[in-house]
Parts: sequence; structure tokens; C-alpha cells
Amino acid sequence: MDKLNEIAVIVGIISAVSAWPIFKSIHSWWRKHQHKKSEQMVKVVTDANKPFIDAYEREHTAVITEIEKIKAGEIASLHDRVYQEGRRLLNQGWASMDDIDNFIHMYQPYRDLGGNGTGEAMGRRVMDLPVKEGTNTLVQEADRIHKEREEK
Repeated sequence: MDKLNEIAVIVGIISAVSAWPIFKSIHSWWRKHQHKKSEQMVKVVTDANKPFIDAYEREHTAVITEIEKIKAGEIASLHDRVYQEGRRLLNQGWASMDDIDNFIHMYQPYRDLGGNGTGEAMGRRVMDLPVKEGTNTLVQEADRIHKEREEK
């Protein structure tokens, strides 16, 4: 009986070793089959969503184009205001704190939106003007209002 067990073990080992290439082939086939199914699923989902993706991309492009037009218009409008206010202050020869505050409120967004060098040149000239201080400026009043709000 021991001989029979030894023979069975030897046959089992030989069978397992010789069957390994078959199992490996089956496993490789299964992986390829699963991969092909996955690729088919991705294609089906992609094809089904293509009209939505295309519509989104067209709408996105249209929105970006519209935003760029609005931005260009805003830059032009702010450039005009910066230029007009700058010319007024330069002709006046001086600026109050309120004038400077007003100018900065126009100039900062203009510059941040990508305004060109003429606005920057105007901004530098305005900032170089002598400042005449009044007894009660809007800037000082605004500071008082902010402090009052903070105290509440």
C-alpha cells in the first residue's frame, strides 16, 4: 500500500507539473478576454456620452469666448476711466486722499485684468502727484465707519 501511495504522489506531481502550461494558457486567455470586455465597455460608455461631451465642450467654448469679450470691454472701460481721471488730476497738479483712493479703486482691477502699459504709466504719474489733505476726507470717514462697525 505504501508503494501505491508513493506512485499516486509521483503521478500527482507529474500531472501538476505537466498541467501548469495548460493552466497558464487558460489564465492568459481569461485575462485577455476580460481586458477585451473592459475595452468594449469603455467604448460603449464613451460612444453613449460623446453627444453630451461634445455639447458641453461647445457650450464651454461659447462661455469662455463671452467671458473674454466681457473682460475686454471691462478693460477698455476701466482704461478710459483711469485715463480720464488721471488726466484730470495731472491737469489739476495735485490730488486729495479721496482722489487717490478713487483712482486706486479704478486702477487695481484694470491692472489685475491685464490692462496695458499706458494705464500703468498714468498710474505712476498720478501716484507721484503732491497730495493735499482736507480736514475731512471720505477715506477718513470710511475708516471711522469701519471702526464703528468693528466695535459693535
